[in-house]
Amino acid sequence: MSSPSSPDPIARLLAVHAETRTRLQALAAGGAAVPADFAALAAWVDGPAHIAHDILEQRLFPALIESMAGSDAVCLKGMTGGLAQSRTDLDRRWHQAARLLERTAPDDPANPAARDALAAWADDTLAWLKRADEELLPMADRLLDGTALAELAADCARLDDGA
Repeated sequence: MSSPSSPDPIARLLAVHAETRTRLQALAAGGAAVPADFAALAAWVDGPAHIAHDILEQRLFPALIESMAGSDAVCLKGMTGGLAQSRTDLDRRWHQAARLLERTAPDDPANPAARDALAAWADDTLAWLKRADEELLPMADRLLDGTALAELAADCARLDDGA
């Protein structure tokens, strides 16, 4: 599935998060098994999901901080900084688990550890998405002006290339 081409950048980011959530929930529903379409999951995580996270950190977070110029944005800086730091950790864990899964056969003793790492990563990523979707993106929809939203929408065009 590709991300929708909605002109509303917040809706586009939410749609990418919804699709990521659906894919991760399918992974969790599979239990300890690695999904047969792991390549499709990896393409999504390393494609549109990664692009959406980059857009958040490179465009949305700074725009939110700028929207609070002249006021105390300590809480917002803490929220965006925490999400950025968590994402760095999640990216590292994703690549470690994915590399291990790609190198191990299903009967390899290392494979269950890789599956467990992937499942833990998926759970933590779902929590990250929930926090971004319930706390940050609604705030962005309220705080960003038309110019900031237009710039965000332009960045969201990258989702069309990565989907």
